[in-house]
Amino acid sequence: MANGQDRAVGATLLVTSIVIFVYYTTWALIMPFVDEGHPLHDLFPPREYAIRIPVVLLLFGLTVIFSFLALVMIKTKNKKAKKAN
Repeated sequence: MANGQDRAVGATLLVTSIVIFVYYTTWALIMPFVDEGHPLHDLFPPREYAIRIPVVLLLFGLTVIFSFLALVMIKTKNKKAKKAN
């Protein structure tokens, strides 16, 4: 059963995720339809970063995942080689 600290961490992560989702959705999907001179544009970075940031995060995440898989495969191969000797 989850204790109070686990629930607090979970609630914090959930609220953070929702805020990031709403901010990004507003930035990427709604702001292109708002006039360029509107003061709301001051709250968001330039639009090209709406694509660049997720691409960089995706590439970083895939690099970490494939590096982990490569290390596991190398260690497994070394263990099998030691057992064979």
